[in-house]
Formats: sequence, C-alpha cells, structure tokens
Amino acid sequence: MTSNATVNSWQPPFDWKYSLGLALTYILAKLKFLHGFLPEKLKKELPIGWNAKMFWTAFTSGGQRVYYDYYCRFKDPKSYQPKASVSPEFQLSEADIRSFYEKGYIGPFDLIPAEEMAELKTYLVDSLIKTESQIWSASAGDFEFEEEGTETPEKRAYYTKLLNQLNRHLEAPEFVDLFKHPAVTERCAQLLGPDLILWRTKFFGLPPQSKGTTIHQASTWLYENKREAAVIPQDEEELFQLACWIALTDATQENGCMIAYPGTHKEIYPIKLGQKTSNTVYGSREATIDYPGQLPEPELIEVKAGQFFFFSERVIHGSLDNISLDKERWGVNGRIATTATQIYTKEMLENSHTSKDFKLKNLSLDKWKAILIRGEDRFGYNRYSTKS
Repeated sequence: MTSNATVNSWQPPFDWKYSLGLALTYILAKLKFLHGFLPEKLKKELPIGWNAKMFWTAFTSGGQRVYYDYYCRFKDPKSYQPKASVSPEFQLSEADIRSFYEKGYIGPFDLIPAEEMAELKTYLVDSLIKTESQIWSASAGDFEFEEEGTETPEKRAYYTKLLNQLNRHLEAPEFVDLFKHPAVTERCAQLLGPDLILWRTKFFGLPPQSKGTTIHQASTWLYENKREAAVIPQDEEELFQLACWIALTDATQENGCMIAYPGTHKEIYPIKLGQKTSNTVYGSREATIDYPGQLPEPELIEVKAGQFFFFSERVIHGSLDNISLDKERWGVNGRIATTATQIYTKEMLENSHTSKDFKLKNLSLDKWKAILIRGEDRFGYNRYSTKS
C-alpha cells in the first residue's frame, strides 16, 4: 500500500532574509491603523490571518516549516447526541458520532443505485466538465499568473481544465440533487446541525497507472491566498464543516481509494518544505506534514459507485496510487458548512481572489453563490443561488 507520504532528507540553509521580512510584515499586519497608508502591493502580502503560532514556526525555521492552514486545535463536543432529529432510516447513534469524533470520518453510506450513478457519471464526467464553466468563464479567460513571464499555453490549458472541474453544481441541478438527498443532509445535520449550505464542489479523477493525492490537511482554507482564511466559522476549534465524498465509480485499493489517518484531526500540523521540483506544468515543491512521532496506521476508505462518506478535512488524508491497468476512479467532493459560517471575505467577493497554491491571481467570484441544502439561514453571512 502506497500512502504518498514524502520524506525530506535535504536540509536548506537558514533563510534570514525570509525571517526578517516575515517579522516586518507580521508586525504591520497587526497594526491595522497603518493599513490605509501602505502601498496596495504590500497590503496584499500582509499575513493578516496568521496567529502567533504560525508566525513563530515560520520565523524560527527560516520559512522551511510553515502552516498551510490556520493553526488550531479541535474540541470534542460536550455531548455525542445528534444535533438534529431525523427519520429513523438515517439515524446515527451516539456511538456512531463518538466514532466520527475519534477517527475524523464516517461511512460509507448508500446514496443511489450503482446503475443510476453510472448514467449520472456519464453526463457529469463525459459531458459537463468537458465544457467551459459558466461560473468561471470570466476568470478562465482573464486569470493571471502571479509570476510575470511564466505563462505558457500548457499552463493556461491546465488551469482552465482545473477550473472546469470546480463548482459545476451551480450549473447542473441534478448534480446538486446528490447533495440535497436526505441520505446526505439528514446524516450531516446530526453532526453539524440543522441548517446547512453547500459552498464548493470539485471532481477528482484518477486515471489508471497514475499517482494519488499526497496526504494533507485543511481547515479554514487559509492556504488559498496564504494571508487570511476563505472560510470564517464562529469557532474554528469546533466542527463547522464536513467534506462529503461521493463515488461516481467504485473506489478501491487497486484504483486509488482515499486513505485517512484516524485521530490526526485533533490539531493542524505544519508543513516541512524541501527542494523545488518541476515535474508538472505548474511547478511544485517537495513537502511533508511535520507530524510529531509516527503517524497512525492509515485506513482505506473503499466506496462503491453510488455511495458516499463524510470526513473532516482536518484529518490527515490523501489517496492511493491507481495501480490498475484499465480502471479509472472518479468521485466528487462537496464542502458542506453550517449557515453560521461565512464563506469568503468581503474583499475576496468584491474584488478578486488569489490562489497562491496555484500561483494564480484575479480569480473572479462574481458568479459564486452558496446553496442552502437544509434548514434556513439565520445569519445572512452568505449570498445564495436561487436556481437550485
């Protein structure tokens, strides 16, 4: 079994220039009264969403140990009773909920028959995501690369294809219906509460003989622009969001099912960076989660087409390599949050969004909207789609 964990033996020299520059920008980030007087370019580099733990880790390592997401711990609930009343067929027991909080994931559960999913997969994968996204159409033509002079036709084609796999639920009601299905919403409500929004979806395809996803964690999506969180909960240490992974095809050990390291969601860990590489069209860098001690034994989450499971993105997770000769693996991941959670800041929505992870800027969120999939919104933090 391959876990895609990377081991770094290379040790770079300490980068004092990075540490001193970070100290200056971190101090400026805290002096908000000065922000109105700073150049716009500098303001966009201030780590305004970092806490002291994140700063100190990066500063004392010369930028070789950094947090890709907001550092926080995870609080267990006072009670493991369900947070919503549901029909008996979808009922989770207190033991089920306790198990989720201990491991960081739960499932799989049945959603729709495999034959029905095969038909839907043909539409979603072979048709929908091969067309230009209407959600991203403005930005797909206008997005810019952060580093000037790095654009190539291959890079633009890569990112256009990537954007075509994001948030296509906003264009396809039958896609949204998967996440509105009571098998999903009623179980999710028992973990998060009665009022739920779907704010993002992404397709995950893994062709035969291809590498799986490297293990990682996420929480408030600070890693998108590395300055501030894109997801703003009332309390970042409580459960405010779940990922719902729906299998469009069977996901097995052979064709690259997801793996998770049980119990690792209790804390967000830093990333240890290694040498820069250029094995893709967009470039990358060796990285490994700086977990203290030995990681627990990973568990396979094998899922049949038409099934789904929930997991907290805080749990260290990834996927196996697809070692099969002819079996592709397709799934779609939906992020479901409480209505008390704000998605994107006012600046991100009104101006543009930056993905430093992909080195892209000027991504328009004009057409982005959340979808209320259960209950009601008593907070008014988010804008909603009325089409689905």
